[in-house]
Amino acid sequence: MNEKIKWTDLKHKEVIKRLKEEYGIQVSCGTVKKLFKKHDYRKRKAQKKQTMKEVPQRNEQFENVIHRRDEYQTAGNPIISLDTKKKEHLGNFYREGRLYTLEELHAFEHDFKSHANGVIIPHSIYDINLNTGYILHWN
Repeated sequence: MNEKIKWTDLKHKEVIKRLKEEYGIQVSCGTVKKLFKKHDYRKRKAQKKQTMKEVPQRNEQFENVIHRRDEYQTAGNPIISLDTKKKEHLGNFYREGRLYTLEELHAFEHDFKSHANGVIIPHSIYDINLNTGYILHWN
């Protein structure tokens, strides 16, 4: 194996298999887990933190928003955050998660938009001062 590789999508059993095939080294799954942990390898998700371009005065824009927010909050004005969520198609579609139920749950085998009963677009409103939020939807 190449020590210069900084990531792998191999499962523990696949690492074991490759070590045996390429180097004749036999290790247990527990050993591979310990080595991953020792060298700070853990499952991670890509994070959207890398900018695609430099924007002049980018930091000043955020500082201005913070300054204005603090100014409004001190004056007793409401500070409201608005957000729109992903469109969701309504219908008998598969959803992640589990429910307590007495019967089996059945969903379409494919989530085709053409089988949707409609579309919902959730919107959220959050009042920072009152620490209260609402979710609205239009379809």
